This record gives sequence, C-alpha cells and structure tokens, in this order.
Amino acid sequence: MNIQLQFDSGEPLYLQLAREIRKLIIEGQLPVGTQVPTGRELGATLGISRQTYTEAIAELRRAGLVSTRRGVGAFVMAVPQSCVIPLRRGDRILSRIPTQEERDRLATGYLTWVLEITRADGTTEVHSAAVTVCEAE
Repeated sequence: MNIQLQFDSGEPLYLQLAREIRKLIIEGQLPVGTQVPTGRELGATLGISRQTYTEAIAELRRAGLVSTRRGVGAFVMAVPQSCVIPLRRGDRILSRIPTQEERDRLATGYLTWVLEITRADGTTEVHSAAVTVCEAE
C-alpha cells in the first residue's frame, strides 16, 4: 500500500491522507469490508498525528466510504462509482471547489473538487471530480 503525503505543499495533511485512502479504495487495494490502516500504523509509517488521521477518517465517513467502530477501527463501506461523461465540440470543463449545496448533493465533503461542464448550448452540469471521467465523442 503506497500512501504519499506532501508535507510542504500547504494543503492540509488530513485532506491529502483522505484523498490517498480514497484512491486506494477506488483502485481496489482496500476492498469493501476491509479495515483501513489504523492511526497508529499510519502514524508510524507516515509520521502523522492521530488528529490528522481522525480528521481524514471523518472526511471519508462524510463521503460515505467508511464506517468506524469505537475501539476497533475504520472499515471500507463503499466504492465510489465512476461516471463517464461524453464531451462534444464546444463543451467546456472547469475544475473548482464545490459550494456547500453541491457538497451536500454530491456527498463529497471537503475532500473532492467538482467538474463544472458547460455544454455548447449553455446548459451547465456539475459532477464530482473524484469519480467522473470525461471522454470526447
């Protein structure tokens, strides 16, 4: 299991850790039902605090990916399903931080950016960047 954090990036470590664990879940390295490495394990290997771990797990809980059992640990509950969005000539894509309403609707928490797709006809769609793949038609 390969988790890499950038201690000097300016991005909070808990968000980086949550993103890395989410990636492991999506890639199948942490299948549904398996225990997420504990705060003690990740603290020893990555040099992070228990608070960083706790905040990362809370982010993953808000996204519905893990559940926690007091005194036992965090367990993978779901794998985000990817969504393929077809793009046509004239469509534009913007990556941005979601609004609170978008976080609630997409169940992304603070972890995930969104892709705002403006179609050639002017309509706009917003998708979670963590699970959306755009393909040109």
